[in-house]
Amino acid sequence: MSKIDYQALREAAEKATKGKWAVEFDDEIYSTDGINHEQIAMVFSENESRDAEFIAAANPATVLALLDERERNQQYIKRRDQENEDIALTVGKLRVELEAAKSKLNEQREYYEGVISDGCKRIAELEAREVQLPTRYDLRYGHPINADERQVMIPKENGSWLYLIDLEHALRVADIRIKGE
Repeated sequence: MSKIDYQALREAAEKATKGKWAVEFDDEIYSTDGINHEQIAMVFSENESRDAEFIAAANPATVLALLDERERNQQYIKRRDQENEDIALTVGKLRVELEAAKSKLNEQREYYEGVISDGCKRIAELEAREVQLPTRYDLRYGHPINADERQVMIPKENGSWLYLIDLEHALRVADIRIKGE
């Protein structure tokens, strides 16, 4: 079948006789043009009544209505195509954003894995540390400490004195081992 020239078909339908087309069956088959009611004789064949009904149904008004419907459908398709193109662009942009977010997430994950690893190492170092406590300080002249008491001075500018037993307890609570134990 050859390609239909829709514009030529539209022009021909617009120039054709307007009005209602009909089929009459008597001894012969006719179709009328609707304005002058001129009869057009049909070629007789085995399908004469069906052919006459089709010609009457395929009148200019019907052809124009079909062409209008086709045009509306093409406009609808064009709008859908534009919407699909817009959606495709949006999806493309979203994919780029998703890949950027994934990349940033991976960078952050690697960074925080490093932070966690460093933290774990530091915790292990702190847990493994040991301190050597002085058994006692040599008393100097003028210090009001009895040499027999187990006290140790915490080094500050005006050093405070703590009982050694309290210091040992604080270190054990902090999970710091004392050498020699």
